[in-house]
Amino acid sequence: MRGRRMSATHPSWNASRGSERRPDRIIADNTAFSSTPLVPEILVRLLKDDSPLWRSFRDARAEEVGPRPYWAFAWSGGQALARYVLDHPLTVRGRSVLDFGAGCGIASIAAAKAGARMVMASDTDPLAMRASWINARMNDVEVMCVGEDLIYTPNRGWDTVLAGDVWYDSRMYRHGLRWLRDLAGQGISVLVGDPGRAYSPSLGLERLEVYACRSVPDLEDENLREVHVYRLLPELPGHMTVSSEPKP
Repeated sequence: MRGRRMSATHPSWNASRGSERRPDRIIADNTAFSSTPLVPEILVRLLKDDSPLWRSFRDARAEEVGPRPYWAFAWSGGQALARYVLDHPLTVRGRSVLDFGAGCGIASIAAAKAGARMVMASDTDPLAMRASWINARMNDVEVMCVGEDLIYTPNRGWDTVLAGDVWYDSRMYRHGLRWLRDLAGQGISVLVGDPGRAYSPSLGLERLEVYACRSVPDLEDENLREVHVYRLLPELPGHMTVSSEPKP
């Protein structure tokens, strides 16, 4: 399967003024700049308590509201990676970094602050990429925001890949995990922030750190109170068979 190209939402995005203004208005009307307890030095736009977009989580029939705004949350996996990178800047300093499934871009921003040579944030949601770019500007860093599904695309010169809270469905577990392990096998440092979701892998991981963390705003299951930062290891033939079945 090849990566599917989507509209890239960043300064070079080829869009009319009108089409660019609407995403900016959606983001501005429904979010406010805030920080999280784990990463207080970074400001990102997060969903406001009175935003009508909350209806997309409460009412599955509220189609007129639009897709769920996952880009307006600082998910715990992304926060954990941001904290780890800021506390261990040599992880990214002088390196080319991909933030895969970037969401609000908190890990991308942390990598740029820690001295990465180049930071690329990717997400298939164009609003996520626009929000990431706005958040990067607020934090006075440069992040290239690319609206693409990168799974199975060749390495574009990345030295480090950050993947925060990406094991949310079977496709990401089967295909995303296989692609990330392949990158690790090429010598790329692949770091994942994992709160322990149903599809989280349990093999081929080197634990680096653990944080007490909740997503902001908080939509998490009560049991998801800790987030691990792992280094993803290359797949060893015959030892790490990927299954589509979630953990019980």
